[in-house]
Amino acid sequence: MVRSIDFDLCLPADAIEYEALGKHAVIQLVTSTAIAAELPLKSVYVDVRGVNVPLRRIWRSGVAQNGDRYEQVSFYVIPIQFTKQEGRLLADFTGERRGFGISTFGPTMYDDAAPAFVRLDAYDSPGEPDEASLRKLLVREYPDYFIE
Repeated sequence: MVRSIDFDLCLPADAIEYEALGKHAVIQLVTSTAIAAELPLKSVYVDVRGVNVPLRRIWRSGVAQNGDRYEQVSFYVIPIQFTKQEGRLLADFTGERRGFGISTFGPTMYDDAAPAFVRLDAYDSPGEPDEASLRKLLVREYPDYFIE
């Protein structure tokens, strides 16, 4: 395998955090490639109905060599409404590789176990995330990368 990207989608903990984050979630990507020149990722975006919407990067690590692989961890915010529509999470590597598929989204993304504020919000147009609330989520959920 030449390249891979693993991802984690972190939803807000409750309805208050959901509103404070501007109805966004956080995505952690762990990218691995055999070709050092492909990192860092050039862009990460969601393809929704044929429209590519770039995601805002919060942070990325340096590139680390792990045996014959090169790895990088990065974090992005994503409007939750995009995860509830038919769409794809894609990345462009530095160099020639474009449109690398990471995951798909859709109306069945969240089952009954998902928080009601995510599943049932009919007015889920995103706003700007409050930076202090975003930082609090990152410290709580990803303590290996973010400390108080």
